[in-house]
Amino acid sequence: MKGIAPWIVAVFLVLVAAPRDARAHHVPGHGASEGVRNLNSLGGGAGQATSRVMLLQEYSRNSTSLNPATTYNTSLLGEYAPHPWVSLGAQAPLLVVDEDAAPRKVGYGDTRVFLRLTPHADKLIHRIITTGINLSVPTRSLRFEADPGRVWTVSPMAMFTRTHLRTYWQVMVLATAEHRPAGTAFDFTASGQIGYRAFGKLGLSLGALADVRAANLCAEVGGGSAYCAGNRATETNRQVGSVRIAHLTGVSYSFASWGLLAANLQLPLTPKRDFNVAGSLSVQFQF
Repeated sequence: MKGIAPWIVAVFLVLVAAPRDARAHHVPGHGASEGVRNLNSLGGGAGQATSRVMLLQEYSRNSTSLNPATTYNTSLLGEYAPHPWVSLGAQAPLLVVDEDAAPRKVGYGDTRVFLRLTPHADKLIHRIITTGINLSVPTRSLRFEADPGRVWTVSPMAMFTRTHLRTYWQVMVLATAEHRPAGTAFDFTASGQIGYRAFGKLGLSLGALADVRAANLCAEVGGGSAYCAGNRATETNRQVGSVRIAHLTGVSYSFASWGLLAANLQLPLTPKRDFNVAGSLSVQFQF
């Protein structure tokens, strides 16, 4: 493990010092959709309940939002499984944000907590079913030029991973309810990936992820909220029925039975998007 620390420091310094013309931002606290966040936090794994510690560096650029910026999100994630079929976790992020219209900002982001269930975990080897729920809590310490205010996000999810001798495939469905002062929005997400494992250590995957805006409840003057087909006041291009699709590429390397390195890249495939480009690097230790 001693050789990993310099690698982590080097990755962090490279990403923070990246040129200003390659930046990203969607909602303060994360650079892309909740579906992308969920996949990044798995670090190339099958999603089953486990005990682990992960250092995750996320990067994204958005030039079309109300708040164009670049976001570097460095998170420390811890997860504990008191039983093989259930685990509880928390993710604490440090944000470094380069807004196009303001100086660089550094601060604490929105805390994320989650619960994962893997039924019959002691019997599953090649077919892994996982369900869970993620909660993002508004603990952000910094404000933006176009600030959405305190953002709460709740997202139940389900995932199935099927492994063969060298190949594997994975599907995920996720529903997201996001509340902010401008109103509440509901999204549905589906993703699919296929992969290949070489030499028992190296994993390569390709896939796609789609987000669909299911409903908008827009805040009204004087309190309350009402259904609206258009955008909430603090976002763009998220009308009811709008679809965002992104390409997913992943690489992972198991350097030990207890350690995994992973890199992910996300590229939008539709005009409606919440990032120009996004990605992540992570190192994970299981115990």
